[in-house]
Amino acid sequence: MSRSALRIGLVYDALYPYVTGGAERRYREIATRLAERHEVHYITWQFWDGRSRVVEDGITLHGVGHAPALYGADGKRTVREAAAFSARLMPALLRLRLDVIDCSATPYLPLYAAWLTTRFTRTPLVATWHEFWGEHWLDYLPHRPVVARVARALEAGSRALGDVRVPVSSFTAERMDLADDRDHETIVGNGVELDAIRHARRATKATDLVFVGRLIDEKRVDLLLEAMHALAGDFPDLRCTVIGDGPERAALEGRATRLGLREQVTFLGRVDGPRVYSVMKAAAILVLPSIREGFGITVAEAQACGAVPVVVRSPMSAAPALVQDGVDGLVCDPTTASLAGALASLLSDSARLAAMSRNAKRGAQRYDWDLLADRMEQVYLQAARRSAPLAAAT
Repeated sequence: MSRSALRIGLVYDALYPYVTGGAERRYREIATRLAERHEVHYITWQFWDGRSRVVEDGITLHGVGHAPALYGADGKRTVREAAAFSARLMPALLRLRLDVIDCSATPYLPLYAAWLTTRFTRTPLVATWHEFWGEHWLDYLPHRPVVARVARALEAGSRALGDVRVPVSSFTAERMDLADDRDHETIVGNGVELDAIRHARRATKATDLVFVGRLIDEKRVDLLLEAMHALAGDFPDLRCTVIGDGPERAALEGRATRLGLREQVTFLGRVDGPRVYSVMKAAAILVLPSIREGFGITVAEAQACGAVPVVVRSPMSAAPALVQDGVDGLVCDPTTASLAGALASLLSDSARLAAMSRNAKRGAQRYDWDLLADRMEQVYLQAARRSAPLAAAT
């Protein structure tokens, strides 16, 4: 390890591949790359068997306790889990001598714990923001208004925490509304595994449409099913593959049956690793009707695979910003008619679909994880250098 190598601490209560969201994958991709030239520690719940401290792919994993359920029966993150993780976080961080700590802003409580700890240790704190909800909390928890208001207040207060803030998109940066503090903000987006995608074999069974994501209400897979039903007359052989699992799966399968789509829609459940890319390569169109996306990694992955993305507009989704509407994908309204119309415009014009597929693959090169890991490395190095005089004085 070189003299300029850092001891980097990544803090998040979820860990890929045990949890397969976009934030989990971001930390995993960055960690594995930086571990080649830095000492990387990942502080999280213990999702693995055996000892609480293990090394995987050059990353030292620290389990602060056995992982509880992250989501409640309603498919939403629980306050109890976030509070339990926060309570165990400070002792774990105090035991480690780190040069810089990167803590996920969500689910907020751990960021407060990390901030308090770093005030004692004089360790620079980077806060990574995957999304910012603001008033959306009241819509997300309509039957729990007190909890929604508390979450909104915690989120607003946590914007000031951290020596550096890293929104993953300009969309999130704008929602955070930190225009008066740009000196402490750096936007570093998410990426995709371009090498893994290049080496993935195309699935033998082709599909017209594919959806990839957790099956929760915000993903609006029901809208996809309704759009397919609307297209049944003009496209009777339309096929769709749904990849992912979640609390809405049973309801969605039942809805597909009621709409007469049970033979046309295949629910694969959770799919890991290269198989996701194989299915994407065999799909003509990725449909992401989600109304809430902090970034939209599946859009970038689909583009790299040559599947043309169709996404919906929403004040809570950054996914439309990844698409050049009409060039490498389509952006439509979150209605059955608008989504059905967008899909029909591609399905009925093979030449246009092929041209957009080529554009999507070319544009996806900007999502190279190697480049993004290098950018995060610079964020960490600069944060550590800024704190060096203070650390030396103490």
